[in-house]
Amino acid sequence: MKLNIRNILILTMMMFGTAACTLNFEEINTNPNKITHGDIKAYNCFEPIVYGLGCNSQEYNRFWNNELIQVTAYTSGQTRQEHMYQVTPGNWQSVWDMYARYGGDAQHMIQLAQKDGDKYLEGIGLIFKVYCLSNLASIFGEIPYDEAYQLGENLQPAFETEEVVFGKLIRDLDSANTILARGPKPAKSGLDPVYGDDAAKWRKYANSMKMRLLCRMSNVNDTYWNEIQTMVSNPDKYPVFESNDDAAQVAFKATDPYMSFWGQEKLTKAEFVDYRMTEQVIKMMAVFDKENNVTYNDPRLPVWGAQRGGIWKGTIAGCTEAQKSEADENASVLNYEVICRADAPAILMDYSEILFIYAEGVLKGKLAMSKTAKELYEEAVTANMKRWADYVQYGNKIKPIRDADIKDFLASDLGSFDKAGTDGNLYKSQEEFVLSQKWLALFTIGWEQYHEWRRTEYPILTIGDGTVLNDYELPTRFGYPNFTESSNKEHVAEALQRMGGPNDMHTSLVWSYKKLNGGNHRNPHPNQAK
Repeated sequence: MKLNIRNILILTMMMFGTAACTLNFEEINTNPNKITHGDIKAYNCFEPIVYGLGCNSQEYNRFWNNELIQVTAYTSGQTRQEHMYQVTPGNWQSVWDMYARYGGDAQHMIQLAQKDGDKYLEGIGLIFKVYCLSNLASIFGEIPYDEAYQLGENLQPAFETEEVVFGKLIRDLDSANTILARGPKPAKSGLDPVYGDDAAKWRKYANSMKMRLLCRMSNVNDTYWNEIQTMVSNPDKYPVFESNDDAAQVAFKATDPYMSFWGQEKLTKAEFVDYRMTEQVIKMMAVFDKENNVTYNDPRLPVWGAQRGGIWKGTIAGCTEAQKSEADENASVLNYEVICRADAPAILMDYSEILFIYAEGVLKGKLAMSKTAKELYEEAVTANMKRWADYVQYGNKIKPIRDADIKDFLASDLGSFDKAGTDGNLYKSQEEFVLSQKWLALFTIGWEQYHEWRRTEYPILTIGDGTVLNDYELPTRFGYPNFTESSNKEHVAEALQRMGGPNDMHTSLVWSYKKLNGGNHRNPHPNQAK
């Protein structure tokens, strides 16, 4: 029997006694017998966590992020309706379980590292924990934090407000920064598929993730921009990504047992292309003439996607059954050869995201920097395009992305900072333009496009007529699972009361555009309930 990496990792974690067997906070806390903490070392936990999170990032990006946020739409049948916002309580449970479980694994690795004096993996364990619980908090809202993972000591962990949770996530990243600044060495070398045992680069990732989380909360009040400014003004204390070489990515191999999600899934090309690119993405990446011919396209488009019928065309996300046939005809698809590779790395965070945060802060007058918003935006796009230029080699006859192509893009109607907000431009303001370009640059990076869109509601999305399953509203969150509601009823009720809504996919999170704008969206569907 051939085992893929997921089976191996699960078996490994079961043998090692981490929280892999557990389901969620409540199950962890109420049933400690499911965790058999053996006499192991922190480094025994490292590979199962890092490869597991890398695979999960790719899987959830394809399954959830892309379908919810109008990157792709599975319109070739009835088996997938996420682009129509059909998300069930069972789906909520699966996502909650995954991040809670891996967060528990990370917490166990931290405890083992502290016991053994392994500062290297203590710092990295904090990063893993924040990665898991920041996604959990960004998907569900309030979560347990201080009272999570207490095993039998607390059977009903209290939920904490979103701002408190984000404050503690940032606190843990500050701790990781302090630990990794001392340059600790791994107790066992050669296990690290992200930074090759380089504590300085893990430190940059910790601080870059901190900047991401501060940016996520930045619309709540200026305190978060002030903290970003503190980081910008103290680069020695808070080093962040400075080039594409610093990006956090899990390097997979094309052979068992360390294959990517795509290698494990073993999708045929016919199965892969059932996920069509949407008209939203094509509109942002191609210029059409009056006869609907493409006169210019973003250099990344043929790397990310492939034409069908010799044209660039997107399907309709959230379309009705009656619209499917016409919408799907010759709709472009994601590029199978580039993306669906057994050794395709999982990008957890890339350099361009930092530059986009800088550009946004300067554009809004929140950050004082030596460069203009335009310069920072152009550096961000350049970095992102250069990263994708490395993927050209995997595609079928894709034109290389040269420096001249990037320069042309930055002067084009699609990519010019100066043209944004002018008459006839796709974007009504430079803020909309920069944040929409950031959304594009987050392509394939976990849930980040979903998180970022709810924060800004850029780009302007058109909600499809077939999204009646969630009352014509893009899900603002996932609901707490049934098990969580029943086993921790009082604390869940308190959390929902603070969040100001029922346990559904309409209650908005504290940092979201909807919450901060009186429950309104930039472009609601006409049928959306008020």
